[in-house]
Amino acid sequence: MKKELFIIALFFTVFTFGQKNEFNLIKLDTTWGQEVLRFPARDMDYIGVGDIRFPPEGWIHPEHTFFWSYTYAWSIDVNRKIPTSELELDLEKYFNSLNSVDVTNKTDKRIATATVTKIKRKKSVTFYEGKVETYDRFATNKRITLNVKIKSHFCKKTQKTVLLFTFSPKEFTHKVWQTLNKIELEKGVCKN
Repeated sequence: MKKELFIIALFFTVFTFGQKNEFNLIKLDTTWGQEVLRFPARDMDYIGVGDIRFPPEGWIHPEHTFFWSYTYAWSIDVNRKIPTSELELDLEKYFNSLNSVDVTNKTDKRIATATVTKIKRKKSVTFYEGKVETYDRFATNKRITLNVKIKSHFCKKTQKTVLLFTFSPKEFTHKVWQTLNKIELEKGVCKN
């Protein structure tokens, strides 16, 4: 009986550990809130996983420094570099889905728009900056402009792409970006 319990506990530990690793893409402590999802999701046909992290406090409070400031990583089965036009479309799809926007209704003032510019490339990582005009249905019920930084990692060995997004309505010179700029992916995400 003890042997059977040990095997069951070992299986559960391995299964749980495997699940946790798959979704822990971002290197942050447990004070940051986490949501996870599997792709296809948010009207995107990619295959993979997403890891969304929210700061310990302030995300939903308009007066707080970390209002609407958060990070999001995707590990997706895309064996090519993603062009800026596709990143823009993905951001629009993500925020339109988040707000349950019917994009066929062109008069809907909640429809998201995104602009992304490639900043530089360093080895297998491409860096982008941009803006997303979207709707805040969580706190203000008004339009909001989010600044976004994107690091796109092309993983040659696994033929995947891992994207790290950081968002904030604050300008890139604001002190909130001192925290957001330090956020990194977990080591080894390109090896899994």
